[in-house]
Amino acid sequence: MILARIDGTVTATAKHKSLENLCMLIGQGVNERGEDVGEPWILLDKLGAGLGDTVLVTSEGDGARKLTGHDTIPARMVVIGIVDRGEERK
Repeated sequence: MILARIDGTVTATAKHKSLENLCMLIGQGVNERGEDVGEPWILLDKLGAGLGDTVLVTSEGDGARKLTGHDTIPARMVVIGIVDRGEERK
């Protein structure tokens, strides 16, 4: 599982049928300190994450299939949780 910050949304004029009723978001991977890691991704979201939210993402292929019920979904990065707050460990 990966932490990411939501930096924007993706608008599509045409979508694969398996992506209907899902939001596509731009997510920037972050480390535990909130620092950017790697390149941004397109994330599928059914939970309602918003701009600036920190989310928990899975990149397992089964995550997207389970979310949509489609075996042929052309995506694999899925928001599986919205982080309420983070606390620094001592």
